[in-house]
This record gives sequence, C-alpha cells and structure tokens, in this order.
Amino acid sequence: MTTHLSVFAEYRGYLFSLAQRILGSRADAEDLLQETFIRWHQTSLAQIRSPKAFLATVVKRLCLNHLQSAQTRREMNVDPEPASSQQSAYKNVFELLAALTILLERLSPKERVVLLLRDVFDCDYDEISLVVSKRADACRQLLRRARQHLADARARFEVSPEQLQQLTRQFALTCASGDLKGLVTALA
Repeated sequence: MTTHLSVFAEYRGYLFSLAQRILGSRADAEDLLQETFIRWHQTSLAQIRSPKAFLATVVKRLCLNHLQSAQTRREMNVDPEPASSQQSAYKNVFELLAALTILLERLSPKERVVLLLRDVFDCDYDEISLVVSKRADACRQLLRRARQHLADARARFEVSPEQLQQLTRQFALTCASGDLKGLVTALA
C-alpha cells in the first residue's frame, strides 16, 4: 500500500536539491521540505496523478513565497544592502545571461529544450519525449549532441538581444512557477 510517507521519501532527494538550487541555502531548503511534507500529508493521494509533479510544484511555490518574503524584509530594512550582496546578485544575472547566450548560439531549439529539461529541471526522458514529440531514445541522442555542441565551444547560430531577453525572462518565470510549456515555447 502506498502511503504519504513512502511517496515523499521516494522524491525527497530530488525535492531537496530543487529547493536548495532555488534558495541557495541548505537550512532554508530543509525548512521548506518540512512544510512541503505537511501539505503533502494533508492531500488525498487519490486526487494526485503525478506525485513528483505535485511535490515539485509545492516546493517551487514555497521557495518563491520564501524568496518574495525575504525580499520584502530587505526592502523594509532601513540599512542599505551590503555592496557584496549586490555584486553577487549582478554576478548571478550575468552568469545566467552568459549561459543562456551560449545555449542560443550553440544549440538547435530541440537540443536546448532537451538539455534544459533534463539537466536543469530533472525531467525523465519519457516526459521530455512528450514535450518534443520524439521517442525517448531520440531524446537521449539529442542530449548527447547538445553536450557535444557545448563542448565544441563555437557559435552555430546568431542571437539577437530580443531573443536573449525573452528567454531570460521565461527561464526566470519557469524557475519560479514551474511553467515548462512557456519555457519550451521560448526555447523553440
């Protein structure tokens, strides 16, 4: 018999890594994992089609709420934010822009989708195959080619600033909300 605890235990590692990547803090990720379990325990298993998707959505929304409340607390604080924290935020934005630029320059649209869904959003090949309308083994091949093209370190496509801006905006929205369809559309 499937129980709340056994299902949660199956996905705990995935959920923890997801929360830690979003929040950047192990302690905060642990706290939000506990809150996720409480919400999971209050939900009827019969109503859930995909426990992994449900739990990931709960974690992402809790992380977003946590980050928004942290931002509000910082805004209400009368002390200016330390310069090192601002520099770190700028560095993260520039690193994200650089990474997305490389994806746009070196990978085809389907390669981008497969790479991000697999390596960033931890989707399995069956889920990816539904998104890109290819068989799972073809998705594995696309991922292998994408990694080869990234290693080649040469641009294959030209990137407009508008493309980069749209992809950056959609990537941030997807990380916050879990809207993979919007990201796939932006990547294609």
